[in-house]
Amino acid sequence: MFNKLKSLFMSSSSSIALSYYKDFQIVPTPKKTSGAYTTEGKIFKEIEGVKMNAYFIRTDTFSKKDDAIECIERKARIIIDENGEKIFDIDWL
Repeated sequence: MFNKLKSLFMSSSSSIALSYYKDFQIVPTPKKTSGAYTTEGKIFKEIEGVKMNAYFIRTDTFSKKDDAIECIERKARIIIDENGEKIFDIDWL
């Protein structure tokens, strides 16, 4: 219990900054797997007072976390441009 509370208040150097694009919030969530970072993230948008979210993952991997984050943000912008709010539909993929 204490560790959970502690983690809420402590800052982490591994925290990733959010970015915004066309009223959408992009949250990169790369994970290190087999020595490489994955290309995955979440996209959020508040619609009529409800915070909607969509998760995406791509096959690209990177040896550097910063490269993965850059790619995640670029892919998220493409997803937003191509699909808009449809990404919050159940079967958007």
